[in-house]
Amino acid sequence: MTLPTWWQVVTPHKDIRAKSFSEAVFAADLGDVLSGMAPEEYRDPRLFFAKTYLTEGLKHLAQNVLSRLCTGKGDPVIQLQTPFGGGKTHALLTLYHLVRSCGQVTHLEQLQGLLADWRNLSGARVAAFAGTTADPIKGRTPWGEIAYQLGCYEIVKEHDIRRVAPGKERLKEILKRSGPTLILMDELLQYIVKANQVEKVEKITQGQTLAFLQELSEAVATSEKSVLVLTLPASILEQYDEEAEKALAQLQKVSGRVESIYVPVEGVEIYEVIRKRLFENLGDPRTHRQIAEAYFRLYQGLGSDVPAEVRETAYREKIERAYPFHPEFIDVLYERWGSFPTFQRTRGVLRLLAQVIGDLYDRKVSAPLIQSSLVELAYAPVRREFIKHLGNEYDSIISADIAGKARRIDQEMGSEYERYGIAKGIATAVFLYSFSGGERRGVNLPWLRVALLREGVPSTIVGDAVSKLEDSLWYFHTEKRFYSFKNQPNLNRIIVDKEEAIDPEQVRECLYEHLNRLAKGAVFDVYLWPDTSGDVPDNRRLKLILLVPGQKYGEKETGQFAREIFDNAGATFRIYRNTLFVVALDAGTYAGLEKQLRRFLALQDISGDADISLTAGTRQELKNKLDDAKKDLPYAIMAAYRHVGWRSNGDIIWRDMGIPTVGQNPSLSQRVWQYLKDEERILSSLTPKLILDRAFGKEETEKTIQEVYDVFLKTPGLPCLESEKVLLEAVRQGVRTGLLGARIGSTLYFGETPPDLNLDAVIVRAEKAEEEKKISIGKSIDTDGGFSGSYPAAGSGSKDDTLKDETIDSDKGGIRIVSGSADGSRKAASAKIKRVSIKASVPWDKLSHVVTGVIRPLKACGSDPEITIEIRAESEDGFDRTTLDSKVKETLQQLGSSIVEWDEG
Repeated sequence: MTLPTWWQVVTPHKDIRAKSFSEAVFAADLGDVLSGMAPEEYRDPRLFFAKTYLTEGLKHLAQNVLSRLCTGKGDPVIQLQTPFGGGKTHALLTLYHLVRSCGQVTHLEQLQGLLADWRNLSGARVAAFAGTTADPIKGRTPWGEIAYQLGCYEIVKEHDIRRVAPGKERLKEILKRSGPTLILMDELLQYIVKANQVEKVEKITQGQTLAFLQELSEAVATSEKSVLVLTLPASILEQYDEEAEKALAQLQKVSGRVESIYVPVEGVEIYEVIRKRLFENLGDPRTHRQIAEAYFRLYQGLGSDVPAEVRETAYREKIERAYPFHPEFIDVLYERWGSFPTFQRTRGVLRLLAQVIGDLYDRKVSAPLIQSSLVELAYAPVRREFIKHLGNEYDSIISADIAGKARRIDQEMGSEYERYGIAKGIATAVFLYSFSGGERRGVNLPWLRVALLREGVPSTIVGDAVSKLEDSLWYFHTEKRFYSFKNQPNLNRIIVDKEEAIDPEQVRECLYEHLNRLAKGAVFDVYLWPDTSGDVPDNRRLKLILLVPGQKYGEKETGQFAREIFDNAGATFRIYRNTLFVVALDAGTYAGLEKQLRRFLALQDISGDADISLTAGTRQELKNKLDDAKKDLPYAIMAAYRHVGWRSNGDIIWRDMGIPTVGQNPSLSQRVWQYLKDEERILSSLTPKLILDRAFGKEETEKTIQEVYDVFLKTPGLPCLESEKVLLEAVRQGVRTGLLGARIGSTLYFGETPPDLNLDAVIVRAEKAEEEKKISIGKSIDTDGGFSGSYPAAGSGSKDDTLKDETIDSDKGGIRIVSGSADGSRKAASAKIKRVSIKASVPWDKLSHVVTGVIRPLKACGSDPEITIEIRAESEDGFDRTTLDSKVKETLQQLGSSIVEWDEG
């Protein structure tokens, strides 16, 4: 069952609901009541009692005063000594109206029991003196004012004028004439401090008010039916000097001789006082019990995650008595803020709560109880109530950290964070617990849970939210597991200041250094941030190109630059295009990466800056943050550099490698390598069939392994081979299984395991290899030099047959090869040719055949052949200079060619 919202149960006073109340209604002042300037609810005795809760202490005080006035029995001199705002003035007003207006209030229900035995008060007199409003220069003295109100001014007139205490005998005479008399003296210390200054200036013996108080106390104590009630602060106000502290000690000493000390408000009675003053209807008590029971069960279920106090049965009763407030909220105000000398406990709490209630009621904030986490510090009237006791510097702290950063955390996190204002609520609660007039400051996690948790809020969210506040807020401090706000910036603010001072070029340099380390590896030649395509050489090695941060994936300029690298090597056309792989930054993650790099650099700077003063705890926090930043950067960089591209037979193909696995930090080159292998863009194994299907033309029957290897390295669209060993192993497998043959020198291997292969070996289609194997050489070379081979013998087989001069013409290739001649003996046929020189005309599309069938056999039998190419080309439109100089001539030069002749016509 959903618990009802507090504003569905209780009804605040009309002026609070309308936000039209005057703060003066919570500032009871005896002097204003005497002068008729106080709000009506303080002046009118019936209204006053309608909004006053008679605590046990207040009842006891009233009983004593009434007994003394009616029978002469009871304490004659009473001192109300409580902390500032402890209800002293309100107690004096209760006595004032009770005695002075007894006939108007005897019918009130709450006074029936109190006045039952003391109804004959019609002859009692009341005199009151308020030190806050009395004028020590032009106004009457305390003895003059009291005598005047009792109609006996002439007895002390001369002493009043001369500002000298009248003596005990005159005071006794006044009391005797007056009959039953109640004398109220409020804020006497304030008057004494002011009077002492006047006495100095006018050279009157100091301490006349103290002397009068001693005389009055003794006179009242010996009178028949008189009673003196005075208020004294428990400690000196901050704005008073050493003289005032001395005066308070004297005042306490003088009054302490005869007085009894009364405490108007004690313990949980403050809850009733507050409820009486702020609400006109508290709703059904059964609902209060229901809600108290629900919170109690919540705390019981949380066990040691909340303080032991809130799991006790007594706390359930405390919640019920404090309803609609959560006791922790009232307690933090009364016990923490109430210890500020400037924070009037009861009136200060009332004034603040009226503002809080008015704001929450207006916004219809949904919660069963009003907890400290619900206070809206962004609401100016509420914020002012706190700021005036702390200093204006906290105004900006609230705006920046609580109303600003904490609220943004809720918005960014969404879900429960945004629905319940988790981060802002915790920050608000920490703020309320951060200040005290004593040593007790800050709050731990168990009490933060009490301040925040309610129906619907997951209990596990508190620790997570506190961590986010620690990371984001500037004035949020953590010390020994206690959280508080201070007006000194925390490490976060120092970090932000350092981050702002870091130059963008430093960020780029930092990224470059980390990339350089991450990209190292034996699998690729890595080229980091090339400026032009000429920075990447054109060779057979596998190359990984990492683009600069400005060239992000998906941007037009990035695609253009990548194509330039794939297609060109500077001014020349790139041959080995299939050996290149490009990696670009993800545009969406770079901003976060840049922020992490700035944070890392800032932490490094702070760590090495001896001029920055840090506590031991903060220094350890700095070390932890720097260690975490070092550990997280590789992951962040690889998460950003995740788009890999390669050249297809059309355009560049881009693939997103995705976010790397947390905790795994291989090198970036290894990550790209593994991804490309998984995508079968780089092959670590190859089938013989793939060699024939992808590297051989339909009419081609044989090719060297080097040529096949180059096909895979040059041709976009084909997979790239991990190394030449992959191809060699595939050929070896194909030869062994009869899927292809291999010719090493003049020997053909087919259906057998070949010896060690190298790139010079020739791959032969299986059909041709099989055909050659079937034509076996029928004759072997005899002892005098004869031979057997796969071709018929020339002539009839006679030992003396002479080989004829032989010319072989190629009718298709345009190649004319002229062989030498022999003398006509078979022995001569076996003679070795020491030198051969060939000049042939070859179709341009058959050049590879010349390498295969001419150059390689010659090289296999001797040293590297010397090759001179003669090229003649014509164009009806003419060749442009760019083609001739930047492409043709420069390519020849890059190949290491020596241009013997260059003729243009």
